[in-house]
Amino acid sequence: MEYKWKAMAVVWIGIFMATLDGSIVNVALPTLTNFFKTDITTIEWVVMAYLLTITSLLLSLGRISDMIGRKIIFAGGLAVFTIGSGLCAFSTTELQLILFRIFQGIGAAMLMATGIAIITHAFPPRERGKAMGLIGTVVSIGSMTGPVLGGFLIEKVGWQSIFLINIPVGIVGTIMALKVLHTDEKTKGQSFDIPGALTLFIGLVSLLLALSEGQDKGWGSSFIISLFALSLFFFALFVNIEMKAKQPVLDLRHFRDRQFAAANISALISFMAMFSIILLMPFMLQDELNYSPQKMGLVFMAVPLVMSVVSPLSGWLSDRTNSHVLSSIGIGVATLSIFSLGYLNGESSFTDVTLRLSLLGLGMGLFQPPNNSIIMGSLPKEQLGIAAGIMGTMRNMGMVIGVAVSGAIFSNRYAFYGNTGNSFLPAFHDTFVVSAIICGMAVLVSLVRTSPKTE
Repeated sequence: MEYKWKAMAVVWIGIFMATLDGSIVNVALPTLTNFFKTDITTIEWVVMAYLLTITSLLLSLGRISDMIGRKIIFAGGLAVFTIGSGLCAFSTTELQLILFRIFQGIGAAMLMATGIAIITHAFPPRERGKAMGLIGTVVSIGSMTGPVLGGFLIEKVGWQSIFLINIPVGIVGTIMALKVLHTDEKTKGQSFDIPGALTLFIGLVSLLLALSEGQDKGWGSSFIISLFALSLFFFALFVNIEMKAKQPVLDLRHFRDRQFAAANISALISFMAMFSIILLMPFMLQDELNYSPQKMGLVFMAVPLVMSVVSPLSGWLSDRTNSHVLSSIGIGVATLSIFSLGYLNGESSFTDVTLRLSLLGLGMGLFQPPNNSIIMGSLPKEQLGIAAGIMGTMRNMGMVIGVAVSGAIFSNRYAFYGNTGNSFLPAFHDTFVVSAIICGMAVLVSLVRTSPKTE
């Protein structure tokens, strides 16, 4: 078997585990809320802490992987993620679970900063779209398996089992990564930009904390204003450091490339819109439509099932056609899906919900492979780690901002409609309309690109 397919198999395991975990945890949010006798705002941190950790570390880990080798970072990420999963399963309070999710997030960041880069390096440029499509397929399979398996495990075994399921997969993946992956050639004379990494980390953490806590603490509170001011200060300091650094953690000149910049920004916006669905749909299905966790898992299968079919086709087409047009069509379809989901009500049938979610799978399946291919094809091979880091940072920042924004909008509208049992559906509708508008902005950003350069 050719090395590129062996590398693909190893990366598939890591990505499968990370996406499986993400989709399982989302289905478990209502169960965790009840188990720990807490509220949505608190249990949201089970997702937020994980995403915050990943987002804050991705760029630095991408740079480190370019310096010391992607194999060791990827294999280490699998090991850390596996240990973190075991710790999460034995959490006895919501605070413990949140802390262990931070540890798990460190492992996930190591995987995300290197997995796509390993595949991009292993496959020739003319097959990059196909490779991104295949990565999209395994993301879909992990996302598809998660809700169904999670719903079954939560009902039959308990929520702890959704973390324990990662352990055997992680052990096998770590062993395979150490045996199969090639050791990267190291570029001599490399140094790590510690001041840049620290200022970026503080800036990101301050911004994301402000966004996530703004609704709860009050947007005009001194705490939130201080966090925004801190983030602005450290981002300005970061830009100043990077402009002077000989080997910056992020070379800002990359964003002069219109394709690279537009692809990353459209990814950021699309994930902002997507995470209103991730946050609120489980509560819609359980509280308004009375779905069991198992039935909820089945309906959530619609998105990854369609994506698993569409992503390879989209990747294949992007190698032969105009990638920016294909990705723009995809994000347009996703916008329509999010808008339609906002009009669900207590009488909506299982088929109706499934069809609307399927449309989202079609849109994201068309959008992601060509968009990812554009990003990874814009930088030289010795900077693939940082390209993957930027792409992952944009994706995860979109997720965190999306959870914060949709949570804030929903809470605001829920209070506006009276804070009663009848307030959920109109607040849900308003939140999804705003998310659809945000997703529509990604269509405009995607369309500003010129045709991809031929390689």
